[in-house]
Amino acid sequence: MSLLAVILVARRVLGSSVTDMPKNAFLTLGIGFAVFALSTFARSTSALADEGPQPTPSSPRIGGHLGIAVPVLTMGDRFTAIGADFVSIGITPGVTVKLDERWSIDFEFIAMNELKRTPAATTFIVDPGVVYNAGAVSAGLRVATQVGAPTNVGLVPIVVLPFRLRDGLAAFIEGDVPMFLRDGGDGMQPSIGFQFQSGIAS
Repeated sequence: MSLLAVILVARRVLGSSVTDMPKNAFLTLGIGFAVFALSTFARSTSALADEGPQPTPSSPRIGGHLGIAVPVLTMGDRFTAIGADFVSIGITPGVTVKLDERWSIDFEFIAMNELKRTPAATTFIVDPGVVYNAGAVSAGLRVATQVGAPTNVGLVPIVVLPFRLRDGLAAFIEGDVPMFLRDGGDGMQPSIGFQFQSGIAS
């Protein structure tokens, strides 16, 4: 299923009002991207099963990445967007355990700093995940929690476009859809967002 197709499906589910309300339009985009990431991940898994057994290295290989994350929007109890409500930049180091040529486990950490509404505390997020390398594109799913905040848990579908620089080194552009449940004092409050990430991976 293409990204355009899932966005159109989400748009139909939400109703015609998405053309009139930016908040709903962004919600449509977020849902579409999340479904696209998950469907890409599912297709990749199916393709791997069809290919049969894959060569297994004698031991996992260790890699890593270093990137910059830029949140674009968040929808929860209210709608916020980059520029109007915040300007945040995150540093995203990670250690990657490459199980084979396709599958890897990525242990990522995000230190997010707010540049507009200051002074503000640095936000620290731990978000390990599983990533499947389909060649031209990679897709995965992370679990996440914000350290030091009230009880919270999140799922983050991701799609990664790598650009090979040389053997063992690549630049990448990544799209993330963080979906969180956070303790708001009177119950768990849901939110969904979208952010870009770019950096170098080995």
